[in-house]
Amino acid sequence: MQHILVILLSFHSFSYAADIQRITYASWNQPDVELLYVLPEVINLDTKVLFIIHGGSRGAERYLKYWINDTRDKNVILVAPHFTKDNYPYYSTLGMATHSGKIIDDKSHWLSNSISSFYTFFKSRYNLKTHKYRIFGFSGGSQFVHRYLMYGVDTGIEKAAIGSAGWYTFLNYSPFPYGIKNMPLEPGRIEWLMSQEVLFLLGDEDNDPNHSSLNSSKGALKQGPHRYARGYNYFNTMVKVGNNFQIPFRWRYQVVKGVDHDTKKMSLAAMPYLLEDLDYKTN
Repeated sequence: MQHILVILLSFHSFSYAADIQRITYASWNQPDVELLYVLPEVINLDTKVLFIIHGGSRGAERYLKYWINDTRDKNVILVAPHFTKDNYPYYSTLGMATHSGKIIDDKSHWLSNSISSFYTFFKSRYNLKTHKYRIFGFSGGSQFVHRYLMYGVDTGIEKAAIGSAGWYTFLNYSPFPYGIKNMPLEPGRIEWLMSQEVLFLLGDEDNDPNHSSLNSSKGALKQGPHRYARGYNYFNTMVKVGNNFQIPFRWRYQVVKGVDHDTKKMSLAAMPYLLEDLDYKTN
């Protein structure tokens, strides 16, 4: 048995069951965050990490469950942080502003280093060798991800898929969080943002202007009457910025037919993109 263990360790290959596990992340000056995660059957040098960011319902476990069946044969660790409503009421703006647009000046509450910190934790825990991770966000999670792409402290995102945000931080001179007027990006961040591999998803029936969770503030309404229009306008703005400043824009735009504000269906639409090259490699 000892010889077998030595061989397994030398190949850095560990077997696990595909059950949801939980751990509390407390290694920072923010309130604790519960991390729900699912391990692949084997962890090796090629194992990736995919973060799944919940929406305003805070249903981290539900979001995670949508991905389990389709990743059972994939070499990926699924991680779903749970940002509770009590501790993180404005997680979708990275804690940088309220939903009505009031700036939160205390940067110690910002989440611009959150995913980087969680990834470092998993990388150390499982001795992962890759420096890149993947991320998916739907609805409020999409708000979180696109703002993290803009204001995150790291450049570790390898692929991202975002779907059906209720509103956006545009690359224009509207006040933050609707634009970047009073919250400029770090030098070079716009170029980095636009060069990333991002799948931008919209359901063509996500067009209810009276949806119960839709932001109806003045700043949000200027972006369009509903999620589909706001997403369309946001993406077109990104295209125009790329053209005006001659920056290659590598995001992909996909309309999912017959889908309204549906977490499961939008998750399924993102899976081929985020999982396409995560099969176990054979010699």
